[in-house]
Amino acid sequence: MITVIPRRDAGERVEALAVNSKDAATMLGVSERTVFNLAREGKIVCKKLGWRSLYTVASIKAFLETPDDETSKRLWH
Repeated sequence: MITVIPRRDAGERVEALAVNSKDAATMLGVSERTVFNLAREGKIVCKKLGWRSLYTVASIKAFLETPDDETSKRLWH
């Protein structure tokens, strides 16, 4: 999965806590513009790190697990 990255020091793999907008869009199956809109609406968490915007994997998973509007309620229930 996208959220797994290799460690440099030991051949181990660790799960990423945040991803960039392109990877977030891939995880959700949407466009980057949709990722920006979801973050602006507060539906997923965006953290600024210098000039980079990182989207937390936890908030992406939570967004997918908890439908919150009428359209998604109709689709998921």
